[in-house]
Amino acid sequence: MTTTEKGGGKPLKVDRSNITPQMILECAQKTIAPYKLTYNYCDWWTAYQIGQRICPSFSANERIFLAGDAVHTHSPKAGQGMNVSMQDTYNLGWKIASVLKGTAHRSILKTYQSERHRIAQDLIDFDHKFSRLFSGRPAKDVMDEAGISMSEFKSAFEKGNLFASGVAVDYGASILVAKEGNPQDGANGTNIGISASSVHGKPEVAKNIKMGMRFPSFQVLNQADARPWQFQERLKSDGRWRLILFAGNISNPPQMTRITNLCANLSPIIKRYTPAAQPIDSRIEILTLHSAPRASTELFSFPELLRPLSDEGWDYWKIFVDDESYHEGHGRAYEGYGADAERGCLVVVRPDGYVGWEGEIEDIEDIGRYFEGFMVVQR
Repeated sequence: MTTTEKGGGKPLKVDRSNITPQMILECAQKTIAPYKLTYNYCDWWTAYQIGQRICPSFSANERIFLAGDAVHTHSPKAGQGMNVSMQDTYNLGWKIASVLKGTAHRSILKTYQSERHRIAQDLIDFDHKFSRLFSGRPAKDVMDEAGISMSEFKSAFEKGNLFASGVAVDYGASILVAKEGNPQDGANGTNIGISASSVHGKPEVAKNIKMGMRFPSFQVLNQADARPWQFQERLKSDGRWRLILFAGNISNPPQMTRITNLCANLSPIIKRYTPAAQPIDSRIEILTLHSAPRASTELFSFPELLRPLSDEGWDYWKIFVDDESYHEGHGRAYEGYGADAERGCLVVVRPDGYVGWEGEIEDIEDIGRYFEGFMVVQR
């Protein structure tokens, strides 16, 4: 519970020992006037005082981890506490699993602090503003500068929804996010011994796909049966990395040659991090999206790496097309992603759905160096 200075400024702390049930009732009656509110007997009451705090460290030697309310507290407004807390553990869970399974080096555990501490600080900053909007007096009219305008409240609420849902989360540079920047920036300035990736992605190849942010979703069609999917539905949360191949217009022979050469050079990299007894897609799965007409494109014209064979047969669920569906229109995925529909590109998506790297189809060496930064060689 807070009160506000004149002018809708910084909230002042209230001594909870002075709060009584009668005071709460009078406040509620004033709020809902001209409607009435009263009671005959109060069985239970309390006064909540907003506490906005953040812990300087999210782990002890990357062996004991804190998440959610254990490391950041704030007001109960907008439900961001539950959402951000779940995202803390979603960020951490796949990293711990990767280390325990021997897929990745322990160094990736340091990125939990560097990525989530800044998000927690953003949460506290947002909550401070949001609490002021809830506690402040509504503006009487457009000339009432001391009050809170409904347009300001609505704008803050909409931004809060994007933040709480994770759509607006933007992780900084690290060994997992190959963009320019200082990895220490997200760790409250604390030197946690984390390094940046040895390569930098090329954001210009897909202008609407941002490294450090969630991989966006658009409608695509399965090449085999023309079923429409939201592309993100195929990025299951099963601990695997995804290499999204925007294959471009493979009806153009030179473009198909580029794809064939890519697969020949990419296969050794994927096998390097895949246990010999496991399927080729068990650690890094390739999902392909091309832009050629589906009806005139043959699934088996693609290299086998893109449609691997297993004991259950050929995989028909890895190659997709940006084309008109029979009943649900055209997804225009290439346009939505901002990728070149002729030349295509490559995008690496982390197990939690956030983009780690992006570049040209020929940037095989950069892909190899990116994975070398944290993956454990299996064979």
